[in-house]
Amino acid sequence: MDKYAVMGVKKLLSLAKTKIRLAEEAGTIECRPNPLPLVKMFTGNEIKTIEEAKQYREELLKDADYLSPASIASTVISCMDLIEGVKYRYEPREYMSNIDLKGFLSIEDKAVRESIPLNILLMTKTAPEGLNIFVGSDPPKGVIFLSGVPTSLSTLLQYAYGSDYFSTGLRLKNMVSFIGHRTLIIDAVHYSLGVLGAGLRQELPA
Repeated sequence: MDKYAVMGVKKLLSLAKTKIRLAEEAGTIECRPNPLPLVKMFTGNEIKTIEEAKQYREELLKDADYLSPASIASTVISCMDLIEGVKYRYEPREYMSNIDLKGFLSIEDKAVRESIPLNILLMTKTAPEGLNIFVGSDPPKGVIFLSGVPTSLSTLLQYAYGSDYFSTGLRLKNMVSFIGHRTLIIDAVHYSLGVLGAGLRQELPA
């Protein structure tokens, strides 16, 4: 088991707690989208309110199995969905997803037409050839900027799981995750994408 991914899961659970608390302080009542789509997809739970998000995070904390890759991936995806679903009232714009459904459909159309994978660049300094979505600061030239934070990938995944080109059931396909600068959360997200079916690559030294 990847010990850094395990530490990253714990970091995400803690971050989710903080984001939910900030949402409460901002007077947020409901999650967006409502219900949270990835949580429902992976677990069947319908999380619609901040109070339900708080309770569900406690369940995730209690039930997490750090010896199971599937449990780690599900917990990571659920935490990402929780975080993105509660922070819309207070988070700076650069830390929100820049891709909506229309943007995703354009990405999907290009990938299908050219029969190429979608590369997810996690805080890399460079970009490979192809169709690239970037997470982090200082994006390389020619990439599509998603957000400054990796949890915003939950928005992309919502759309990907509705795409026959990018998924079959809960299994991702035609998607490659490139890891650059490592943080515990980045490690957990990268690891989980691999568990779910994405190809995994490490950024090569420039």
